[in-house]
Amino acid sequence: MEYLLVALAWQSRQYPFAQSWLTAKVLALLAYIVLGTVALKRGRTKTVRVIAFAAALAAAPYIVAIALARNPLPIPSLL
Repeated sequence: MEYLLVALAWQSRQYPFAQSWLTAKVLALLAYIVLGTVALKRGRTKTVRVIAFAAALAAAPYIVAIALARNPLPIPSLL
């Protein structure tokens, strides 16, 4: 499945580090994954887990907004 996604990205010429909005989306997705692991497993204290959980919840709509606006700073574009 991953190979299919990479092939489609290669064919459509949408490379993550060539387009700023796609780079921001990939980095936000990686941050979302890391924050999720901290919130669910790796956080040592409850405070750290709650903060990571809140940050992951904030990252999810940011990723969607980037995809819709195709802009790394999507909020002004969507208004």
